[in-house]
Amino acid sequence: MQLRLIVVLILILLGGCGQVGGLFELVEVAQAVETELADRHGLKCTVLANKVNGRLDTVSVVLPQEEVSDLSIGEMAALVQPTVLRHFKEMPESLVISVVIGK
Repeated sequence: MQLRLIVVLILILLGGCGQVGGLFELVEVAQAVETELADRHGLKCTVLANKVNGRLDTVSVVLPQEEVSDLSIGEMAALVQPTVLRHFKEMPESLVISVVIGK
């Protein structure tokens, strides 16, 4: 009985390893998007991504107001969308572009 429990626990832990690897991959790709937007367009942003059942569900790009005050929403989308698509290799179900108004 204990042996079966141990085998089940090992299988569960091994299955979770793929999830952890996928999480690190999402973080690396999000950082690549941040780097490209900073290098190419001078936009210092934060990028967050979420996958659900193996599909890219949401990518959020958070931009500080002082970085984008001269841009329209369409201009921001034109800068962000192709970069997200290029790095994530697929378009998310939702691409959220938000502006943080701070002090």
